[in-house]
Amino acid sequence: MSYIYDEKIATPLCEIMGNHNSDKGNVDIINSHHNYTTFYYSIFKDIQYSYLKIFELGIGTNNINIPSNMGENGTPGASLYGWSDFFVNSKIFGADIDSNILFNTEKIKTFYCDQTNKDSILNMWNNNELNDEFDIIIEDGLHTFSANVCFFENSIHKLKKTGFYIIEDINVNDINLFHNKIEEWKLIYPNLLFEIIQIPSTKNIHDNNLLLIKNIE
Repeated sequence: MSYIYDEKIATPLCEIMGNHNSDKGNVDIINSHHNYTTFYYSIFKDIQYSYLKIFELGIGTNNINIPSNMGENGTPGASLYGWSDFFVNSKIFGADIDSNILFNTEKIKTFYCDQTNKDSILNMWNNNELNDEFDIIIEDGLHTFSANVCFFENSIHKLKKTGFYIIEDINVNDINLFHNKIEEWKLIYPNLLFEIIQIPSTKNIHDNNLLLIKNIE
């Protein structure tokens, strides 16, 4: 897989996510904690107006007692609202372990999920509103290797042909673990392509990394 993007140049998606206070990127892209929106725009701009189903794990809790929280000043649902604005014709779904931040709008539906628990994940997918497969699945939940693996292995069956599955915020210390796991996954999922994307950043040298997975079946 090969994609062309400039991590230093803001995109329309940067502006949208920044307007909603998402940490995925903003117009001040050089000083943004993450600059994922520069990369995302390069792979999503051609399907922006398609009729898609998009799912993101991790709504963004501001409960400081929950691991991987956004801090007290975080905005729950920020990226879901951003995806809703960017993908104007699509349906957006989300899930989180913090049931206090779940919400629904005309275009957005959210659900409870503990991504460290296989039964919780499968129970979520058994919801009637989540019966269909998804064009894009983004995992921005609990940023640990074991949690990432658990959710992927119990959710990848929900990805459509030609769809994207993305794991965000991979710590540099876990990259070798992912490389080894990818070699295992390649044998189990021959229809998938895997690529770790390390996006250059002057502000974040720790976890500004993605695992991009493409279903080529």
